[in-house]
Order: sequence, then structure tokens, then C-alpha cells
Amino acid sequence: MNKKTGFTLLTTTALIALSLILSACGPKEPVTVEVTLTEFGIESSVSEFKSGTPYHFVITNEGAINHEFMIMEPTAEGMMMSMEEMDEMALAFVEEDELTPGASQTLDYTFTEPASAGSLEIACHTSGHYEAGMKFPITVE
Repeated sequence: MNKKTGFTLLTTTALIALSLILSACGPKEPVTVEVTLTEFGIESSVSEFKSGTPYHFVITNEGAINHEFMIMEPTAEGMMMSMEEMDEMALAFVEEDELTPGASQTLDYTFTEPASAGSLEIACHTSGHYEAGMKFPITVE
């Protein structure tokens, strides 16, 4: 092998290694999370999330009435709070007028810090729905 061939091989190897390192450091692909809302329940394809990972929520209302989607800390049963206050507390939400029967909405969200089991949930706070059981506990590592 001559000097020119050795240099070309070394340069090519270095460029391949550099591109692999840069691709590993690049933005992460979002993880798709399928969420189904019904009367009166919530199902999610993921219950354990990782801080710093982007998530693409696909939320489908398979129920016969409007629902909403909120990621937030659990609220105490009977706790009186306006929807504006709940919206401010929520990490992410889709309002009930966007989740009519049969509708699907998407939401992109990245958790920024860990949250132990039971400290966050996916919930519907449309009047009476949360009390009827529309909550799904999640964990963020």
C-alpha cells in the first residue's frame, strides 16, 4: 500500500467514525404512544417514559362523548379547580372540543425530569369523567 492509498483509507475510516458519532448525538426520533379514550377509561401503549426522549402521542376518542387529554399530577377526588387552573397545571393537554367522538389528535411532548410511579397521570377532567375513573398512572425515569 502506498502513502496516498493509506491516507485515503485513513481519511475514509475517520469520516465514517465521525459520522457515526455525530448521528448518535443527533436528535432522537420520537416514540409513538397510542392513547385510547373511552367511557370512562384510558388506555396507553406506554406507561413508562424516559426523561429527554421525545414522544409523539396519537390520542383517539373511541367514546360516544367528548373527552380531553391531560398529562399532570393526580388531583384529589372532589378537589374544586377551574379548567383554566387545570390547564395551567398540566404538562400537556388537548381540549375536549378537539376530541369529539371518533376524533384523533396528535401531540408531541418531551418530559424534562423524572417522576416516580403515581406522581403523574394521563387524565380526562371533563366534568365527572375523572371521578368516573378516567385516569392512567405513568412513570418518567
